[in-house]
Amino acid sequence: MDPSKLYRNPYPLPVSEGMDERERRLGLNEALFREVNERIEDLNQALGTMTDEFDIVCECGDETCSDRIRVPVSVYERVRSDPKQFLLELGHDDPTVERVIEHLDGFVIVEKEGVDVEEIAEKTDPRSD
Repeated sequence: MDPSKLYRNPYPLPVSEGMDERERRLGLNEALFREVNERIEDLNQALGTMTDEFDIVCECGDETCSDRIRVPVSVYERVRSDPKQFLLELGHDDPTVERVIEHLDGFVIVEKEGVDVEEIAEKTDPRSD
């Protein structure tokens, strides 16, 4: 299933002239997984089941990936404070659009690189105003 059809961002997603379609699709896939993880966190908080760690979905650009990552809440919140950062399973990073900025136990934190992917990451951030 095409994640860009599932993601219903309330903001029109700008597609800059010359934006690479592959980068756009990767950005939308990652934005979808980030949104799913935000809802997982909301559900955990609402049910009072939040602990020091919780399981999230890998936020890589592979639309078929369904790997789970166990993440400390403090790390999750730190990553969510920057819309260009995502949490990925080890080995799921794509150096053409992101760089690994931190290796942790079983996962990495990546930061988007490039005007197009940064724009998508920022425009689809569920925590932005």
